[in-house]
This record gives sequence, C-alpha cells and structure tokens, in this order.
Amino acid sequence: MTVAVVADRWVARTAAQRLADRLACAAGLDRSPEVDLGGFPVLPGVLTGELGRVSVRAADVTRGDVRAAEVDAELSRVRLPGEQPARVGALDLRIRVGFDALPGAVGERPVRYRGVGGLLAVETTAPMAGQQLPVTVLARPTIDAGRLTVTPTEIEVLGMRRPAGAKLVERLTGGRDLSRPLPTLPAGLSWQGVDVADDGLRLRLTGHDLTLPGGDDGRRSGTCGGN
Repeated sequence: MTVAVVADRWVARTAAQRLADRLACAAGLDRSPEVDLGGFPVLPGVLTGELGRVSVRAADVTRGDVRAAEVDAELSRVRLPGEQPARVGALDLRIRVGFDALPGAVGERPVRYRGVGGLLAVETTAPMAGQQLPVTVLARPTIDAGRLTVTPTEIEVLGMRRPAGAKLVERLTGGRDLSRPLPTLPAGLSWQGVDVADDGLRLRLTGHDLTLPGGDDGRRSGTCGGN
C-alpha cells in the first residue's frame, strides 16, 4: 500500500469521525453513527471542505417515544470546513422501527403486530359469543402533522374480514387511539411517509440546507464536546 493511499485512508477516518460526532450532536444521539465517505481518494474533498455524498448508519437509536432498530441516511453536498459548522445540502433518511418497539397493549388488552400486504396487523383477543376469540385489526399507518396515525380499515375474526366500523373498533380498542406523536424535527427536516414491512415500520424523512453544530460552535453552545 502506497504512502498516498495510507494518508488518504487516515484522513478519511479522521474526517468521518468528525462528521459522525457532529451528526450525533445534532441528532442528540448517545454515540456516534457509522459514516462512510465513499471510495478513494477522499483527501482532495477534505482539503477543500467539500465531501460530496456521504452514507450514514446507526442502530438502536431512541428519540422521544420512538426507538429505531436501524437508521440509514444518504447525505449530499456535504461541507466540513474545519472548525466551522458542517453543512448538508440534502438528506434522505430511512428509519426502521421494529414491531417490538410498538406498544405491547392497547389499554389493558395485550396486542401483537405483523405486516400483511402493506397494512399493519394488530392481533389481540376479544369476547365474542361468550368466549375469547382471536381478532386482527388491519390498519394503515400514515404520517400527518407530526403524528404516526394508525387508521383501522378492516377487522378479521376467524378468517373472515369485515370493514372496520367505528363502533367495532371502539369496542376492540376501548376507545383508545392507536396513533402516537413523532419526535419534533429540527428546522430543515420533514417527515415524508411510512410503509409496513415484514420486520417493522419504515419511516422516511428528508432535509435540505442543514447545519450541524460542532467544533468551537458546539463547545460554545454546550451541545457538543470536541470537533
């Protein structure tokens, strides 16, 4: 391995750690995420402060009431100019929330979750015809005004489905709303949507023209340590 390659890799690791620390500070994470600056060479971009496209990954992240199993992000037009705040031109963030992170009960009724054809299946039991029968509420999750809204669409009992009428849903849920607030986002970020997968919910958000505190800026504000 040549001296140039060794130097480039060392610079890449150093710059990646600096950016990771600033991302952790901006997102309020308890540890820095994994940052990949891309292929060789990285040194020219680091010297000019223009990193271009960057991939970021973190696991087991908690913000507010949301616990994410995985967070993957693509950052573009990234600038890391020394001690000045880092800047991100655009960000595409994907968050996987496992079913185990969702509430384990609705009121006093235990529930389980799975994905069915793009819908969220909420499984429980309910008293019917003098006995406890398995019931599945099929619901469509959406994001609206900073809330993860879960709207029941169908009810399945003994393999038979019927529309989720308001009275039946209220009976099964005890009148409790399945929706929940999402963490408030910093300026420049916005929630885009949510899909149901086999391993949980996939939330997506995007951002534009973001500033990441750090360096002297972070030390003065008390929000970050180091650069």
